[in-house]
Amino acid sequence: MRVFLTALTICLLLPHAASAQRERRISPERLQQIRNYLAGRNEETIPAQIDPGNSELYGTQAGKFSFKAHQLDLDDESRGKTIPLRITVPDVEGAVPLIVHCHGAGGSRDGYQPLVEHWASHGYVVIQPTFGDSISLLTPEERREFTSPASFVNSAVVTRQWNERPRDVMFVLDSLDLIAEKVPQVKGKIDREAMAVTGHSYGAHTTMMLSGLSIPVSGQQYSEPRFQCAIAISPQGPGGLFQPDGYQSIRGPMLMVTGDNDGTPQRGKEDKNGEWRKEAYDHLAPGQKYLLWIDGAHHNFGGISGGERRLNTGPVAPDHALLLKSTTLTFLDCYLKGDSVAKEALHSPEFRQRAADLASLTVK
Repeated sequence: MRVFLTALTICLLLPHAASAQRERRISPERLQQIRNYLAGRNEETIPAQIDPGNSELYGTQAGKFSFKAHQLDLDDESRGKTIPLRITVPDVEGAVPLIVHCHGAGGSRDGYQPLVEHWASHGYVVIQPTFGDSISLLTPEERREFTSPASFVNSAVVTRQWNERPRDVMFVLDSLDLIAEKVPQVKGKIDREAMAVTGHSYGAHTTMMLSGLSIPVSGQQYSEPRFQCAIAISPQGPGGLFQPDGYQSIRGPMLMVTGDNDGTPQRGKEDKNGEWRKEAYDHLAPGQKYLLWIDGAHHNFGGISGGERRLNTGPVAPDHALLLKSTTLTFLDCYLKGDSVAKEALHSPEFRQRAADLASLTVK
């Protein structure tokens, strides 16, 4: 959300004469809204308790593989659109599992590097599409229309993409041969029998739809059977399109992640937190379904989206980010690589103890 901060700061830091003139054009209510938003920066850092190099958790350290990121603009002529992609490829021999990672509202292919680089270093190809709600696709004039994250999240720019996002992901899978032609480093690197979809926030919305979430009111289905497993970070609980019975059709293996302070700026849900997001897991049918609950975690889980500190998404918390990186890798290694050590770690009754009493891992 740095673009919001930058745009709004410029408005307030003009020379005095220009500022005085601008103040006459902006209502007192609007000025107070801007000041309140700028005051939302959270500089808090929660000190780490877990040492990645001396932990009993699975996969806390970077893997052995180097990797390189490539960019590609993928044209979907049937829908008249271009999908920007970031493709991170590890330096490995032979084919390895693929992860398609879906960003949150307003994000882009360039975010989530703490997660993406961790996965790639452990031998995963990661493709990150930029969806139509990305701030990176807006003009400066369009960006200035939004005064806060909430005003953006609740806008048509975001909401109208709910069913375009899963179509974009399906098109990426349909285009793997073309992607390999355009980016030679991808050729022969993707094991098409070992693919996962992951996503954070609005990306979790997309991930659940691709995993079989039923939306009776729309009569549309976006289940994608080519994915062998899925990870929904900050999933949406019931409300709107999502009804309790709809979660029953989500297939496993599925890992969901949330925590106490994992809130949302969605209109009408401003008072919701991790307990609401946990309801998504509660409504899942049993069978290879997991919930990672991180005590006290905020929406950004200590910094998983990468870049500089974000506004209104919680403090920097190395342990929260580490727990998410570790547990997602454990899940992926178990279900995409068939790693027996990862499987044992995923079902360990000692998980909370190994997590320094900061998190719990539930399975049904």
